[in-house]
Amino acid sequence: MEQRRKIILYFTLFVLGVYFLFAGLVKAQAFLVPLFTAMVLAFLMLPINDRLERWKWPRALATLASTLIILLVISAFMAVLFGQVRSFTKDWDDIQRQAREKLVELNQYLREHTPLEEDIRIDMLEEDDQEEPPGQEDEEQQQQDNQEEQNQQNQEQQQDEDNENGDDNENEEDAMQIGEQVFTTVSAVFGFLGNSLLVLVYVFFFIYFRSRFKIFILRFFPIEKREEVSQAIATASFVSRRYLAGRLFLMVILAGFYFAGLAISGLENAFFIALISAALSIIPILGNFVGLFIAIAVSLLTDGETGQIIGIIITFGVAQFIDTYILQPIILGGKLDVHPFFIILSVIAGLEIWGIMGMVLAIPIFAIVSEVCRHVPALNPFGYLFSNKDIAEPDEKEDESSDRQ
Repeated sequence: MEQRRKIILYFTLFVLGVYFLFAGLVKAQAFLVPLFTAMVLAFLMLPINDRLERWKWPRALATLASTLIILLVISAFMAVLFGQVRSFTKDWDDIQRQAREKLVELNQYLREHTPLEEDIRIDMLEEDDQEEPPGQEDEEQQQQDNQEEQNQQNQEQQQDEDNENGDDNENEEDAMQIGEQVFTTVSAVFGFLGNSLLVLVYVFFFIYFRSRFKIFILRFFPIEKREEVSQAIATASFVSRRYLAGRLFLMVILAGFYFAGLAISGLENAFFIALISAALSIIPILGNFVGLFIAIAVSLLTDGETGQIIGIIITFGVAQFIDTYILQPIILGGKLDVHPFFIILSVIAGLEIWGIMGMVLAIPIFAIVSEVCRHVPALNPFGYLFSNKDIAEPDEKEDESSDRQ
């Protein structure tokens, strides 16, 4: 009986701990997202920074150079993306007009080749059957005429009043709407720039003071365990690089798949659009939809046929399915030693916790957590669960090392 109570107590505490953990992560999004983004980027830039220091660069200068490299890469990517968006903004009216025409063509195609036309005819017949008898038409006509005369009188009175105050009210409403839009846009831009600057500052300090952070962690462990902990930290620092290598490999595969599908569909500039769409895949799910929008917009601007748009939608739909449920779990799971199930689960959890940035950071952060669990004896069961391979228990490792000695 006592054992059951302990199990129930531990399970309850575990559930409550997980709940408050995720609730805290959601509440602390504004603080934690820049911090974890900087941590992943710092791990990514460590090889370059170490190489510069081996070339006798001062640590401060090498760290500054590594941070500037991140700034240049992100700026180049954002410049290409915003340039494409700005070109679409100029042609937005043409895109909308072409989209309406394609919808009309699609509607006509569905009427001709599906039972939709019969349903419309049935609806029209039902409306004809519900018409009222001819004897009531005169009375209804008189009532409608009287109602129209009364409405005209009311409208004339309202027009006189509106002419006095209408112009001023419209100008005030327009000014308020424009002011709100400008304020929202300026706030979003300054918020993005502020977070970007904060991330770069964090990256600089993470790289520059990396030795101090490492010693801080090691001092939590006994001296005889510090060598093992140091190896665990070094292994965890490789996660970002393995993730980048796996992601670049995925981008190459997706770029080839996009190019083949878009070329078969007959889309102009298929290669360039395939490269942009593959680069956007670093944002799971959302990046695919942005690439789909760009491809459809280009098709509409170049007077693409309806069949071409259908081909584009099929290409991106199949690519999204393959990338999310096949390529990412297998390739990234193999590179990061994380089970494919938890690759998918981490992306979904990241979306629910931190939105788009959570989706981007979910896989590398979960891989780091999984790596730590494999090297901490108390968390070894979770390390075994998250891993893509079979790992030995801590006791088994100690027995093997004693046998060798």
